Amino acid sequence: MKQADLQTILDKVEFLFERYSMTRRASTQPYMLKVAQEQIPDYSYGPDNELVRETLIEHVGSLPMLAIELFPNISDPEVDLARALEMLAIHDIGELVTGDEMTFTKKPDGAALEHQAALKLLDPMYHDLYNEVEGKTTKSAKFAKSIDKINPDIIDYLMPPDITIWRYRHFMGTNADQIIDLIVKHKRPYMLWNPFMTGFHIFLMDRLADKLKTENN
Repeated sequence: MKQADLQTILDKVEFLFERYSMTRRASTQPYMLKVAQEQIPDYSYGPDNELVRETLIEHVGSLPMLAIELFPNISDPEVDLARALEMLAIHDIGELVTGDEMTFTKKPDGAALEHQAALKLLDPMYHDLYNEVEGKTTKSAKFAKSIDKINPDIIDYLMPPDITIWRYRHFMGTNADQIIDLIVKHKRPYMLWNPFMTGFHIFLMDRLADKLKTENN
């Protein structure tokens, strides 16, 4: 392979590393928040503070770990774990161009722009895989999507409840007693394909509800 071709590949890798690291999500990263609170004198949290907002590379990097942990409980021979992991590696690449948008507010036009951006960034050999996960056309794709959607809910559970309440109020204008209903409305449909994912999400929401009630009382 020519030196120029190798440089092109290296440049693309550098672009991906930079954009995945610099693209911020609406989620607060609980352990970066802890570091900030411990190491920065008089640190004042705010939902828009980029220092503690989850980066896209953190989100994408955590999904395989979660998928591998939950997969043994799925009990569905139609789910190909290796294929699902490939989907999770590429599914958010369009956000490098469009930025992240919360599940609760994403509109069809925004999803279409993200889809177009993803296909431009991905090698054509991955287009079918990307379309499969976005269309949820197989059990593997449904598993990947459910992992992607439940991941932020787990982060909400791991956060101090006052931070979760503050963040939802800031981004969604949602009161504490509305958070669970909002999550269930938008996330539960992604879990219904599998009894374990449904049951685990119900359990998670019950635990999160208990934390939010404690803080709100």
